[in-house]
Amino acid sequence: MKLHFWALAALTLANTHALAAAPGETCVRDLRAITPFLLENDTGARAHLAQKGQAYFDLALATASTAAASAADDKACNAILGNYLGMWRKSHLYVKPGSVQEIAKPAPARPNVASQAAPSKEPALQILSDATVLLSLPSFHDPYRAAVAALLDTHRAVLAARPNWIIDVRRNAGGSDSTYAPLLQWISSDEMVSVGAEWLSTPANIASQEKICALVAPGDQDCIDFATQAVKQMRTVKPGDYVPQENDELISYARVSAQEPRRPARVAVLMDSECASSCEEFLLAARQSFHVKLIGRNSEGALDYSNLRLHALPSGVRELQYATSRSARLPHLQVDLGGIMPDIYLPPPKDEAGRAQEIVRVQRWLEGGTLRPNNI
Repeated sequence: MKLHFWALAALTLANTHALAAAPGETCVRDLRAITPFLLENDTGARAHLAQKGQAYFDLALATASTAAASAADDKACNAILGNYLGMWRKSHLYVKPGSVQEIAKPAPARPNVASQAAPSKEPALQILSDATVLLSLPSFHDPYRAAVAALLDTHRAVLAARPNWIIDVRRNAGGSDSTYAPLLQWISSDEMVSVGAEWLSTPANIASQEKICALVAPGDQDCIDFATQAVKQMRTVKPGDYVPQENDELISYARVSAQEPRRPARVAVLMDSECASSCEEFLLAARQSFHVKLIGRNSEGALDYSNLRLHALPSGVRELQYATSRSARLPHLQVDLGGIMPDIYLPPPKDEAGRAQEIVRVQRWLEGGTLRPNNI
């Protein structure tokens, strides 16, 4: 019997669909791959297991397995896996759609509609008065590194002439410590105490370091140098061991080099619960200065386990983003438990107008007035 081409094609397609795994099956397969991978390669997993207990994670896995088996599509599966990862820790541990190889592909162009435009993450400077200046730093991600440095350099005279600074890092989700590094020359006291971090050396972590720059920052020499040093350090110990990120001591005491000659006398850093990762690292550095006060609300608490890397899950349609380093502050000073506390607490504003009013209040306080809201 002969089949017409269209009938043969339809039969082939039907057979292909029959052989393809259902979304629930691939979701369960990805879920089952996560736990052993985390315990071998993620820097926080073993500590979380010890803190919360095996029974806690057995129940979490059983609950997630039931949900995963019924996942209707990849989007539903991503949410289920995300919830399961949240049982391990609240941040710096994610599942992301797409294969690892697709991460570096540019996103498709979107219509330029003003109402859909996201708030700018570019650093900005605003002169509030003859005495006070506002530095808004919405992001420390690598693309803004040059912009932050240029802002400080271009407006050096304006900054040097104002004794009061407000540095706004609210909603700053972090990025790279190198982005805020030039700012420390303005606001730091003479000495900085730096607590380093350790890499967990495993074959998967070494492989992820070797690939990361090509995926997320093609051609970025700073990224390449950092990853190369990481791999070099990891190879000095056997798999499963921790090694300092750099050759020196985990805690260092260093004089701040190239300090600005005319630094601000009073610095208020406005912070909130969305300040995370490198933003929190900035808070730890800034608060060492005799001239700095942190004002606002606790930070997010996403710093103890960091340097996220990617691992493809068995389905090939999603990857795990996990931590490959841990802070040497642990276990004595844990940021992830509740975030970094401000020196002066301000309750969360009710709306955007209240958020803007926080800057007005802090300026008034720096200039000798009160932090009290206008309506009190």
